[in-house]
Amino acid sequence: MKESLEKKYQNNNITEEELKKYKEHMLIKKGLLEALYIAMIIFSLVRFSKNAVFYNVIGNGSFFSFYGIALFLFFLTLYGVFLYNTCLLIYMLIKLIRKNDYVKTVHKFNVKGDLPLFIGKCLSILLFLLIYISTPCTVVGSSMADTFKDGDKIFCLDLYYNPQKEDVIVFDAKNYTNSDTFYIKRIKGVSGTIVKYDNINKICYIGDEECKDITLKDFNRMKDEIIDAEDFEFVIPENQLLVLGDNRNESLDSRFFGLVKKEDILGKVYFRILPINGIRFF
Repeated sequence: MKESLEKKYQNNNITEEELKKYKEHMLIKKGLLEALYIAMIIFSLVRFSKNAVFYNVIGNGSFFSFYGIALFLFFLTLYGVFLYNTCLLIYMLIKLIRKNDYVKTVHKFNVKGDLPLFIGKCLSILLFLLIYISTPCTVVGSSMADTFKDGDKIFCLDLYYNPQKEDVIVFDAKNYTNSDTFYIKRIKGVSGTIVKYDNINKICYIGDEECKDITLKDFNRMKDEIIDAEDFEFVIPENQLLVLGDNRNESLDSRFFGLVKKEDILGKVYFRILPINGIRFF
């Protein structure tokens, strides 16, 4: 196995040419790490509202919940690694401008801080993905049985998500119900879908799909706020969705509170992690 430049330097058997490369590698690695952490900090500030979702709604506003501790550890490791790396990078640049050697000092810090820095980087990146990219949730109730059961642990993905029919989503329900929580439902109609009610046969159609669970009263409730709706037909407006639970008898969904706005979506359910025998991608 080829010996690394770091190992060669440590064993004091590095050539001048290799030492020059080692210096360049040090600077490039620190620069790339700095760029990554600046991007993560900017992203976390842009999506600051996700912190409140993660802490207040999912974690019930408790610091000692898994979500509260995860948020604290994220910011601790994020800014800890960033400040540590920034200090070393500034030191290296100053030495470089003054044409002084920085390898010995930086190498010493790299060796001594290797384990805590590795743990900090792993934690910050893992928690960043967990909080801002893929959000964990717990299913409560039986509105999505038999697809999801009460207590199932799931992950939602909301980055650049474009809703599609039959996707299972989690959305903020506070604008539609008296409940300050999230609901899990299946998308049955997206923007542009024609929803019509056959008043003779008492059947509702979402596109070409029959939906006998939607009564005329439910249909009228959904079309109430749509300006161009006809008596027995309407088109789902831009950035709105028609959602239903898989277990219709136990589901509070668009039949009761109308269409859901795209902006209220927390994410698409893409993975169930628990129970173990139910692990799968969606």
